[in-house]
Amino acid sequence: MVNIAFEGCCHGELDKIYRSLAKLSVPIDLLIIAGDFQAVRNSRDLKCMAVPAKYQQLGDFHSYYSGQKVAPITTIFIGGNHEASNYLWELYYGGWVAPNIYYMGASVVLNFCGVRIGGLSGIWKEGDYHKGHFERVPYTEGTKRSIYHVRQYDVLKLYQISEPVDIVVSHDWPAGVEHFGRLNELLTKKKFLKSDIDNKALGSPPAMRLLERIRPRFWLSAHLHVKYTAIVKHKPTDQRTSVSTDKTSRLTQYFVRNSAMPNGGQNANGNADERGIGVDECVINEDEINLDIFSGQEGSNSPDGQVLVEDRDDDLATDIPSQQLSKSLGEQAEPTESSSHVFENEQVTSREYITDEGDNGFPETRFLALDKCLPRREFLQVIRVPTREHVGAHRICYDPEWLAITKATEPYMSLDQSQTNFFATASEQEALKESIRQAREWVQKYVVEVGKLEIPSNFIATAPCRQADDFSTSQFQPVEYNNTQTQDFCDLLGIPNRIWRE
Repeated sequence: MVNIAFEGCCHGELDKIYRSLAKLSVPIDLLIIAGDFQAVRNSRDLKCMAVPAKYQQLGDFHSYYSGQKVAPITTIFIGGNHEASNYLWELYYGGWVAPNIYYMGASVVLNFCGVRIGGLSGIWKEGDYHKGHFERVPYTEGTKRSIYHVRQYDVLKLYQISEPVDIVVSHDWPAGVEHFGRLNELLTKKKFLKSDIDNKALGSPPAMRLLERIRPRFWLSAHLHVKYTAIVKHKPTDQRTSVSTDKTSRLTQYFVRNSAMPNGGQNANGNADERGIGVDECVINEDEINLDIFSGQEGSNSPDGQVLVEDRDDDLATDIPSQQLSKSLGEQAEPTESSSHVFENEQVTSREYITDEGDNGFPETRFLALDKCLPRREFLQVIRVPTREHVGAHRICYDPEWLAITKATEPYMSLDQSQTNFFATASEQEALKESIRQAREWVQKYVVEVGKLEIPSNFIATAPCRQADDFSTSQFQPVEYNNTQTQDFCDLLGIPNRIWRE
Protein backbone atom coordinates (compact mmCIF):
# COMPACT_ATOMS: atom_id res chain seq x y z
CA MET A 1 0.00 0.00 0.00
CA VAL A 2 1.06 3.58 -0.60
CA ASN A 3 -0.31 6.60 1.24
CA ILE A 4 -1.20 9.31 -1.26
CA ALA A 5 -2.24 12.78 -0.14
CA PHE A 6 -4.55 14.65 -2.49
CA GLU A 7 -4.83 18.43 -2.51
CA GLY A 8 -7.47 20.43 -4.37
CA CYS A 9 -6.39 23.81 -5.77
CA CYS A 10 -2.99 24.98 -4.60
CA HIS A 11 -2.99 28.68 -5.56
CA GLY A 12 0.65 29.05 -4.55
CA GLU A 13 0.15 27.96 -0.92
CA LEU A 14 2.84 25.28 -0.82
CA ASP A 15 4.13 26.16 2.64
CA LYS A 16 0.72 25.71 4.25
CA ILE A 17 0.11 22.43 2.45
CA TYR A 18 3.44 20.94 3.50
CA ARG A 19 3.01 22.15 7.09
CA SER A 20 -0.42 20.53 7.20
CA LEU A 21 0.97 17.23 5.94
CA ALA A 22 3.73 17.37 8.56
CA LYS A 23 1.08 17.29 11.29
CA LEU A 24 -0.20 13.89 10.18
CA SER A 25 0.86 10.88 12.20
CA VAL A 26 0.97 8.70 9.07
CA PRO A 27 3.76 8.78 6.50
CA ILE A 28 2.86 10.30 3.14
CA ASP A 29 4.51 8.73 0.11
CA LEU A 30 3.22 11.09 -2.56
CA LEU A 31 1.30 14.37 -2.84
CA ILE A 32 -0.98 14.99 -5.84
CA ILE A 33 -2.24 18.53 -6.55
CA ALA A 34 -5.14 18.94 -8.98
CA GLY A 35 -4.23 22.20 -10.64
CA ASP A 36 -3.99 25.95 -10.13
CA PHE A 37 -0.53 25.16 -8.82
CA GLN A 38 0.94 28.50 -9.91
CA ALA A 39 4.59 27.69 -10.57
CA VAL A 40 5.54 31.36 -10.63
CA ARG A 41 9.31 31.83 -10.64
CA ASN A 42 9.45 35.62 -10.77
CA SER A 43 7.32 38.70 -11.34
CA ARG A 44 7.44 38.39 -15.13
CA ASP A 45 5.85 34.93 -14.98
CA LEU A 46 2.85 36.60 -13.38
CA LYS A 47 2.22 38.38 -16.67
CA CYS A 48 1.55 34.99 -18.27
CA MET A 49 -1.07 33.98 -15.69
CA ALA A 50 -4.73 34.69 -16.45
CA VAL A 51 -5.81 36.34 -13.21
CA PRO A 52 -6.83 39.93 -12.42
CA ALA A 53 -3.93 42.18 -11.43
CA LYS A 54 -5.03 42.34 -7.79
CA TYR A 55 -4.61 38.56 -7.53
CA GLN A 56 -1.18 38.45 -9.14
CA GLN A 57 0.87 37.25 -6.19
CA LEU A 58 4.14 35.36 -6.30
CA GLY A 59 3.10 32.81 -3.68
CA ASP A 60 5.54 30.30 -2.21
CA PHE A 61 6.80 28.48 -5.29
CA HIS A 62 9.72 30.77 -6.11
CA SER A 63 11.45 29.69 -2.89
CA TYR A 64 11.34 26.05 -4.03
CA TYR A 65 12.45 26.97 -7.54
CA SER A 66 15.47 28.87 -6.26
CA GLY A 67 16.50 26.07 -3.92
CA GLN A 68 15.91 28.11 -0.78
CA LYS A 69 13.39 25.41 0.20
CA VAL A 70 13.00 21.78 -0.86
CA ALA A 71 9.66 19.98 -1.03
CA PRO A 72 9.62 17.49 1.88
CA ILE A 73 7.31 15.11 -0.01
CA THR A 74 7.48 14.04 -3.63
CA THR A 75 4.84 16.21 -5.30
CA ILE A 76 3.17 15.85 -8.68
CA PHE A 77 0.57 18.18 -10.17
CA ILE A 78 -1.48 18.93 -13.25
CA GLY A 79 -2.22 22.35 -14.70
CA GLY A 80 -5.41 24.28 -14.07
CA ASN A 81 -6.71 27.59 -15.39
CA HIS A 82 -4.59 29.84 -13.16
CA GLU A 83 -1.03 28.95 -14.07
CA ALA A 84 2.22 30.48 -15.27
CA SER A 85 1.47 28.89 -18.64
CA ASN A 86 4.79 29.90 -20.15
CA TYR A 87 6.67 27.70 -17.66
CA LEU A 88 4.33 24.73 -18.03
CA TRP A 89 4.65 24.90 -21.82
CA GLU A 90 8.42 24.43 -21.46
CA LEU A 91 7.55 21.06 -19.91
CA TYR A 92 4.69 20.02 -22.18
CA TYR A 93 5.63 16.32 -21.79
CA GLY A 94 6.17 16.73 -18.05
CA GLY A 95 9.19 17.62 -15.95
CA TRP A 96 10.55 18.92 -12.67
CA VAL A 97 9.51 22.51 -12.00
CA ALA A 98 11.66 22.45 -8.86
CA PRO A 99 13.53 19.75 -6.97
CA ASN A 100 11.02 17.05 -5.88
CA ILE A 101 8.06 18.83 -7.56
CA TYR A 102 6.98 17.36 -10.89
CA TYR A 103 4.56 18.77 -13.46
CA MET A 104 2.77 15.86 -15.11
CA GLY A 105 2.35 17.52 -18.51
CA ALA A 106 -0.63 18.26 -20.75
CA SER A 107 -1.77 14.63 -20.54
CA VAL A 108 0.07 11.65 -19.13
CA VAL A 109 0.18 8.34 -17.33
CA LEU A 110 2.96 7.90 -14.76
CA ASN A 111 3.93 5.07 -12.45
CA PHE A 112 4.63 5.47 -8.75
CA CYS A 113 5.46 2.33 -6.78
CA GLY A 114 3.30 0.26 -9.11
CA VAL A 115 0.37 2.72 -8.98
CA ARG A 116 -0.56 4.06 -12.42
CA ILE A 117 -1.58 7.72 -12.28
CA GLY A 118 -3.07 9.57 -15.24
CA GLY A 119 -3.48 13.31 -15.61
CA LEU A 120 -5.20 15.82 -17.88
CA SER A 121 -4.22 19.47 -17.48
CA GLY A 122 -6.38 22.50 -18.19
CA ILE A 123 -10.12 23.02 -18.40
CA TRP A 124 -12.74 22.38 -21.08
CA LYS A 125 -13.85 25.01 -23.57
CA GLU A 126 -15.56 23.79 -26.70
CA GLY A 127 -14.30 26.57 -28.96
CA ASP A 128 -10.65 25.66 -28.43
CA TYR A 129 -10.97 21.89 -28.07
CA HIS A 130 -10.21 21.06 -31.73
CA LYS A 131 -7.33 23.52 -32.09
CA GLY A 132 -3.63 22.81 -32.04
CA HIS A 133 -1.15 24.09 -29.47
CA PHE A 134 -0.55 27.39 -31.26
CA GLU A 135 -0.10 29.76 -28.30
CA ARG A 136 3.38 31.18 -27.67
CA VAL A 137 4.77 34.03 -25.59
CA PRO A 138 4.19 36.89 -25.67
CA TYR A 139 0.53 36.00 -25.07
CA THR A 140 -2.41 38.16 -25.96
CA GLU A 141 -5.25 38.37 -23.45
CA GLY A 142 -6.98 35.74 -25.56
CA THR A 143 -4.11 33.27 -25.87
CA LYS A 144 -3.26 33.76 -22.20
CA ARG A 145 -6.56 31.94 -21.60
CA SER A 146 -6.84 29.62 -24.56
CA ILE A 147 -3.48 27.99 -23.75
CA TYR A 148 -4.96 26.25 -20.70
CA HIS A 149 -8.00 24.93 -22.58
CA VAL A 150 -7.93 21.15 -23.06
CA ARG A 151 -7.10 19.97 -26.56
CA GLN A 152 -8.64 16.96 -28.26
CA TYR A 153 -5.18 15.75 -29.28
CA ASP A 154 -4.14 15.31 -25.63
CA VAL A 155 -7.44 13.65 -24.75
CA LEU A 156 -7.26 11.21 -27.65
CA LYS A 157 -3.82 10.11 -26.49
CA LEU A 158 -5.38 9.08 -23.18
CA TYR A 159 -8.13 7.24 -25.05
CA GLN A 160 -5.46 4.82 -26.29
CA ILE A 161 -4.78 3.52 -22.77
CA SER A 162 -5.73 -0.16 -22.52
CA GLU A 163 -4.09 -1.24 -19.25
CA PRO A 164 -5.72 -0.55 -15.84
CA VAL A 165 -5.14 2.91 -14.34
CA ASP A 166 -5.53 3.45 -10.60
CA ILE A 167 -5.93 7.23 -10.43
CA VAL A 168 -6.80 9.94 -12.95
CA VAL A 169 -6.51 13.63 -12.06
CA SER A 170 -8.26 16.47 -13.87
CA HIS A 171 -8.73 20.09 -12.85
CA ASP A 172 -12.39 20.48 -13.80
CA TRP A 173 -14.95 17.78 -13.06
CA PRO A 174 -16.10 15.16 -15.55
CA ALA A 175 -19.40 16.44 -16.96
CA GLY A 176 -22.36 14.95 -15.13
CA VAL A 177 -20.40 13.38 -12.27
CA GLU A 178 -22.31 15.54 -9.81
CA HIS A 179 -25.35 13.35 -10.46
CA PHE A 180 -23.56 10.30 -9.05
CA GLY A 181 -23.33 11.81 -5.57
CA ARG A 182 -25.59 13.72 -3.21
CA LEU A 183 -26.41 16.64 -5.43
CA ASN A 184 -28.62 18.51 -2.98
CA GLU A 185 -25.74 18.68 -0.51
CA LEU A 186 -23.55 20.17 -3.23
CA LEU A 187 -26.17 22.80 -4.07
CA THR A 188 -26.48 23.66 -0.39
CA LYS A 189 -22.79 24.56 -0.40
CA LYS A 190 -22.60 26.04 -3.91
CA LYS A 191 -26.01 27.42 -4.87
CA PHE A 192 -24.60 29.25 -7.91
CA LEU A 193 -23.87 25.90 -9.61
CA LYS A 194 -27.60 25.23 -10.08
CA SER A 195 -27.84 27.10 -13.37
CA ASP A 196 -24.93 25.24 -14.96
CA ILE A 197 -26.25 21.92 -13.69
CA ASP A 198 -29.74 22.64 -14.99
CA ASN A 199 -28.26 23.50 -18.40
CA LYS A 200 -25.83 20.56 -18.35
CA ALA A 201 -22.98 23.03 -18.68
CA LEU A 202 -21.00 21.97 -15.62
CA GLY A 203 -17.74 20.11 -16.08
CA SER A 204 -15.79 18.61 -18.95
CA PRO A 205 -17.49 16.25 -21.44
CA PRO A 206 -14.14 14.82 -22.63
CA ALA A 207 -13.20 14.07 -19.02
CA MET A 208 -16.42 12.08 -18.57
CA ARG A 209 -15.73 10.15 -21.74
CA LEU A 210 -12.28 9.37 -20.39
CA LEU A 211 -13.79 8.25 -17.10
CA GLU A 212 -16.08 5.88 -19.00
CA ARG A 213 -13.21 4.71 -21.18
CA ILE A 214 -10.38 4.27 -18.64
CA ARG A 215 -12.53 3.36 -15.59
CA PRO A 216 -9.91 4.14 -12.95
CA ARG A 217 -10.20 3.30 -9.24
CA PHE A 218 -10.20 6.99 -8.34
CA TRP A 219 -10.89 10.20 -10.24
CA LEU A 220 -9.63 13.32 -8.47
CA SER A 221 -10.61 16.91 -9.35
CA ALA A 222 -10.64 20.45 -7.97
CA HIS A 223 -11.65 23.76 -9.63
CA LEU A 224 -15.04 24.31 -7.96
CA HIS A 225 -13.57 24.84 -4.47
CA VAL A 226 -15.79 22.36 -2.68
CA LYS A 227 -15.46 18.82 -1.35
CA TYR A 228 -17.68 16.34 -3.17
CA THR A 229 -17.71 12.56 -3.45
CA ALA A 230 -19.50 10.24 -5.85
CA ILE A 231 -19.46 6.63 -7.02
CA VAL A 232 -19.71 5.92 -10.74
CA LYS A 233 -20.62 2.27 -11.32
CA HIS A 234 -19.66 0.92 -14.71
CA LYS A 235 -21.49 -1.49 -16.98
CA PRO A 236 -19.78 -3.72 -19.56
CA THR A 237 -17.99 -1.83 -22.31
CA ASP A 238 -20.79 -2.40 -24.81
CA GLN A 239 -23.17 -0.45 -22.57
CA ARG A 240 -23.19 3.01 -21.08
CA THR A 241 -22.04 3.88 -17.57
CA SER A 242 -24.97 3.73 -15.17
CA VAL A 243 -26.40 5.62 -12.25
CA SER A 244 -26.98 3.11 -9.46
CA THR A 245 -29.53 3.65 -6.71
CA ASP A 246 -31.78 1.39 -4.67
CA LYS A 247 -34.78 3.37 -5.85
CA THR A 248 -34.98 5.70 -8.80
CA SER A 249 -35.06 9.27 -7.52
CA ARG A 250 -36.87 12.00 -9.42
CA LEU A 251 -33.50 13.66 -10.01
CA THR A 252 -32.14 10.52 -11.66
CA GLN A 253 -35.24 10.20 -13.84
CA TYR A 254 -34.97 13.82 -14.90
CA PHE A 255 -31.28 13.62 -15.73
CA VAL A 256 -31.54 10.31 -17.59
CA ARG A 257 -34.57 11.37 -19.62
CA ASN A 258 -33.13 14.76 -20.59
CA SER A 259 -29.70 13.30 -21.33
CA ALA A 260 -31.26 10.95 -23.87
CA MET A 261 -33.20 13.74 -25.59
CA PRO A 262 -31.94 15.39 -28.77
CA ASN A 263 -29.95 18.58 -28.08
CA GLY A 264 -29.11 17.31 -24.59
CA GLY A 265 -32.52 18.01 -23.04
CA GLN A 266 -33.14 21.37 -24.67
CA ASN A 267 -36.28 22.42 -26.45
CA ALA A 268 -36.40 23.93 -29.91
CA ASN A 269 -35.48 27.34 -28.49
CA GLY A 270 -32.29 25.97 -26.97
CA ASN A 271 -33.59 26.26 -23.42
CA ALA A 272 -33.79 23.53 -20.82
CA ASP A 273 -36.91 21.42 -21.22
CA GLU A 274 -39.62 23.29 -19.32
CA ARG A 275 -41.40 20.04 -18.54
CA GLY A 276 -38.35 18.73 -16.65
CA ILE A 277 -37.98 18.68 -12.89
CA GLY A 278 -35.79 21.49 -11.61
CA VAL A 279 -32.87 20.48 -9.44
CA ASP A 280 -34.18 22.52 -6.53
CA GLU A 281 -37.43 20.54 -6.60
CA CYS A 282 -35.69 17.19 -6.18
CA VAL A 283 -35.07 15.46 -2.90
CA ILE A 284 -32.33 12.84 -2.95
CA ASN A 285 -33.79 9.45 -2.10
CA GLU A 286 -32.79 8.40 1.40
CA ASP A 287 -32.07 4.93 0.06
CA GLU A 288 -29.41 6.21 -2.31
CA ILE A 289 -25.73 5.65 -1.63
CA ASN A 290 -24.63 7.74 1.34
CA LEU A 291 -21.04 6.84 1.98
CA ASP A 292 -17.96 8.85 2.61
CA ILE A 293 -16.30 6.72 -0.02
CA PHE A 294 -12.79 7.74 0.85
CA SER A 295 -13.04 6.89 4.54
CA GLY A 296 -15.23 3.79 4.51
CA GLN A 297 -17.57 5.45 7.01
CA GLU A 298 -21.33 5.83 6.86
CA GLY A 299 -22.59 9.36 6.48
CA SER A 300 -20.55 11.92 4.58
CA ASN A 301 -21.39 14.67 7.06
CA SER A 302 -19.53 13.07 9.95
CA PRO A 303 -15.81 13.82 10.28
CA ASP A 304 -15.20 10.64 12.26
CA GLY A 305 -12.79 8.32 10.52
CA GLN A 306 -11.99 10.74 7.72
CA VAL A 307 -8.40 11.32 6.86
CA LEU A 308 -9.13 14.94 6.23
CA VAL A 309 -7.00 17.99 6.88
CA GLU A 310 -8.58 21.37 7.38
CA ASP A 311 -6.38 24.45 7.56
CA ARG A 312 -7.03 25.99 10.96
CA ASP A 313 -6.46 29.56 12.05
CA ASP A 314 -2.83 28.73 12.75
CA ASP A 315 -2.50 27.38 9.17
CA LEU A 316 -1.67 23.93 10.51
CA ALA A 317 -3.72 20.77 10.57
CA THR A 318 -4.70 18.94 13.70
CA ASP A 319 -2.99 15.62 14.34
CA ILE A 320 -4.72 12.57 12.90
CA PRO A 321 -4.07 9.15 14.46
CA SER A 322 -2.74 6.50 12.11
CA GLN A 323 -5.68 4.17 12.73
CA GLN A 324 -7.94 6.73 11.05
CA LEU A 325 -6.15 6.36 7.73
CA SER A 326 -8.52 5.69 4.85
CA LYS A 327 -9.18 2.00 4.47
CA SER A 328 -7.78 0.14 1.50
CA LEU A 329 -10.11 -0.34 -1.40
CA GLY A 330 -10.81 -3.91 -0.37
CA GLU A 331 -11.87 -2.84 3.10
CA GLN A 332 -14.09 0.06 2.16
CA ALA A 333 -17.82 -0.25 2.51
CA GLU A 334 -19.29 -1.26 -0.81
CA PRO A 335 -22.37 0.39 -2.36
CA THR A 336 -25.48 -1.74 -2.50
CA GLU A 337 -26.15 -3.51 -5.78
CA SER A 338 -29.20 -1.89 -7.26
CA SER A 339 -31.18 -1.06 -10.33
CA SER A 340 -29.41 0.94 -13.03
CA HIS A 341 -30.47 3.68 -15.36
CA VAL A 342 -28.44 4.63 -18.39
CA PHE A 343 -26.36 7.77 -18.12
CA GLU A 344 -25.68 9.29 -21.52
CA ASN A 345 -23.51 12.33 -22.04
CA GLU A 346 -24.80 14.01 -25.18
CA GLN A 347 -22.48 16.99 -24.76
CA VAL A 348 -19.55 15.06 -26.18
CA THR A 349 -18.85 15.95 -29.78
CA SER A 350 -19.49 13.33 -32.41
CA ARG A 351 -15.94 13.85 -33.62
CA GLU A 352 -14.67 11.66 -30.77
CA TYR A 353 -13.86 8.12 -31.81
CA ILE A 354 -13.39 5.41 -29.21
CA THR A 355 -12.78 1.72 -29.64
CA ASP A 356 -13.52 -0.53 -26.66
CA GLU A 357 -11.77 -3.84 -26.43
CA GLY A 358 -12.85 -5.56 -23.26
CA ASP A 359 -13.12 -4.57 -19.61
CA ASN A 360 -9.66 -3.40 -18.60
CA GLY A 361 -10.78 -0.89 -15.97
CA PHE A 362 -12.38 -1.20 -12.55
CA PRO A 363 -16.08 -1.93 -11.93
CA GLU A 364 -16.57 1.44 -10.26
CA THR A 365 -14.80 4.77 -10.10
CA ARG A 366 -14.72 6.72 -6.87
CA PHE A 367 -14.76 10.46 -7.50
CA LEU A 368 -13.37 13.01 -5.10
CA ALA A 369 -13.15 16.78 -5.48
CA LEU A 370 -11.59 19.01 -2.85
CA ASP A 371 -11.47 22.70 -1.96
CA LYS A 372 -8.57 25.14 -2.10
CA CYS A 373 -6.12 25.72 0.74
CA LEU A 374 -7.89 28.12 3.08
CA PRO A 375 -8.79 28.09 6.81
CA ARG A 376 -11.63 25.73 7.75
CA ARG A 377 -11.90 24.37 4.21
CA GLU A 378 -11.74 20.71 3.16
CA PHE A 379 -8.72 20.87 0.91
CA LEU A 380 -6.63 17.80 1.70
CA GLN A 381 -7.30 14.10 2.10
CA VAL A 382 -5.24 10.90 2.26
CA ILE A 383 -6.07 7.63 0.54
CA ARG A 384 -4.32 4.27 0.59
CA VAL A 385 -3.86 2.59 -2.76
CA PRO A 386 -2.64 -1.00 -3.26
CA THR A 387 0.43 -1.45 -5.43
CA ARG A 388 0.88 -4.10 -8.08
CA GLU A 389 4.51 -4.70 -7.20
CA HIS A 390 6.99 -4.34 -4.37
CA VAL A 391 9.08 -1.26 -4.91
CA GLY A 392 11.78 -0.33 -2.42
CA ALA A 393 12.52 3.26 -3.42
CA HIS A 394 9.65 5.68 -3.94
CA ARG A 395 10.43 7.07 -7.37
CA ILE A 396 8.31 8.47 -10.17
CA CYS A 397 8.73 6.41 -13.30
CA TYR A 398 7.67 6.68 -16.90
CA ASP A 399 4.89 4.35 -17.94
CA PRO A 400 5.84 2.07 -20.87
CA GLU A 401 2.39 2.12 -22.44
CA TRP A 402 2.23 5.91 -22.26
CA LEU A 403 5.71 6.27 -23.76
CA ALA A 404 4.60 4.12 -26.69
CA ILE A 405 1.44 6.20 -27.19
CA THR A 406 3.45 9.43 -27.04
CA LYS A 407 5.98 8.17 -29.58
CA ALA A 408 3.30 6.90 -31.97
CA THR A 409 1.11 10.03 -31.83
CA GLU A 410 3.81 12.73 -31.87
CA PRO A 411 3.67 13.19 -35.67
CA TYR A 412 0.01 14.20 -35.37
CA MET A 413 0.60 17.02 -32.90
CA SER A 414 -0.22 20.43 -34.38
CA LEU A 415 1.38 23.72 -33.41
CA ASP A 416 -1.10 25.63 -35.58
CA GLN A 417 -4.65 26.70 -34.81
CA SER A 418 -6.02 23.73 -36.73
CA GLN A 419 -5.57 20.14 -35.53
CA THR A 420 -6.12 17.12 -37.75
CA ASN A 421 -8.37 14.47 -36.24
CA PHE A 422 -5.80 11.73 -36.42
CA PHE A 423 -7.94 8.60 -36.35
CA ALA A 424 -11.35 9.51 -37.70
CA THR A 425 -11.89 6.32 -39.69
CA ALA A 426 -11.64 2.62 -38.91
CA SER A 427 -8.58 2.23 -41.13
CA GLU A 428 -6.84 5.15 -39.41
CA GLN A 429 -7.65 3.61 -36.02
CA GLU A 430 -6.07 0.34 -37.10
CA ALA A 431 -3.00 2.15 -38.42
CA LEU A 432 -2.62 4.02 -35.14
CA LYS A 433 -3.04 0.81 -33.16
CA GLU A 434 -0.26 -0.79 -35.20
CA SER A 435 1.96 2.25 -34.70
CA ILE A 436 1.46 2.03 -30.93
CA ARG A 437 2.23 -1.70 -30.99
CA GLN A 438 5.49 -1.09 -32.82
CA ALA A 439 6.34 1.80 -30.51
CA ARG A 440 5.72 -0.43 -27.50
CA GLU A 441 8.28 -2.93 -28.82
CA TRP A 442 10.74 -0.06 -29.33
CA VAL A 443 10.14 1.25 -25.78
CA GLN A 444 10.63 -2.22 -24.33
CA LYS A 445 13.99 -2.60 -26.07
CA TYR A 446 15.45 0.89 -25.73
CA VAL A 447 13.90 2.14 -22.48
CA VAL A 448 12.64 -0.70 -20.28
CA GLU A 449 15.38 -3.26 -20.89
CA VAL A 450 18.17 -0.73 -20.46
CA GLY A 451 16.78 0.58 -17.16
CA LYS A 452 15.64 4.05 -18.22
CA LEU A 453 12.09 4.02 -16.83
CA GLU A 454 12.89 6.02 -13.70
CA ILE A 455 12.40 9.72 -14.37
CA PRO A 456 15.82 11.34 -13.96
CA SER A 457 16.39 14.12 -11.44
CA ASN A 458 17.40 16.55 -14.15
CA PHE A 459 15.80 19.78 -12.94
CA ILE A 460 17.39 22.90 -14.31
CA ALA A 461 16.46 26.53 -13.65
CA THR A 462 15.68 28.20 -16.96
CA ALA A 463 14.38 31.59 -15.81
CA PRO A 464 15.74 34.06 -13.24
CA CYS A 465 14.67 33.51 -9.65
CA ARG A 466 12.69 36.14 -7.83
CA GLN A 467 15.84 37.51 -6.22
CA ALA A 468 17.30 38.15 -9.69
CA ASP A 469 14.19 39.93 -11.02
CA ASP A 470 14.76 43.02 -13.08
CA PHE A 471 11.90 45.04 -11.67
CA SER A 472 12.31 47.71 -14.33
CA THR A 473 11.05 45.19 -16.90
CA SER A 474 8.72 43.14 -14.68
CA GLN A 475 5.65 44.65 -16.33
CA PHE A 476 6.55 42.77 -19.52
CA GLN A 477 6.12 39.10 -20.34
CA PRO A 478 9.28 36.97 -20.28
CA VAL A 479 11.09 35.52 -23.24
CA GLU A 480 10.64 31.86 -24.15
CA TYR A 481 13.10 29.52 -22.47
CA ASN A 482 14.49 26.24 -23.75
CA ASN A 483 14.14 23.53 -21.10
CA THR A 484 16.67 20.73 -21.42
CA GLN A 485 14.32 18.32 -19.64
CA THR A 486 12.05 18.39 -22.67
CA GLN A 487 15.00 17.73 -24.93
CA ASP A 488 16.07 14.83 -22.71
CA PHE A 489 12.59 13.32 -22.95
CA CYS A 490 12.46 13.70 -26.72
CA ASP A 491 15.91 12.12 -27.01
CA LEU A 492 14.74 9.22 -24.83
CA LEU A 493 11.89 8.47 -27.27
CA GLY A 494 13.69 9.45 -30.44
CA ILE A 495 11.14 12.13 -31.35
CA PRO A 496 11.74 15.74 -32.46
CA ASN A 497 11.56 18.50 -29.87
CA ARG A 498 8.95 20.84 -31.32
CA ILE A 499 8.21 22.50 -27.98
CA TRP A 500 11.31 24.69 -28.25
CA ARG A 501 11.11 27.19 -31.07
CA GLU A 502 14.55 28.52 -31.92
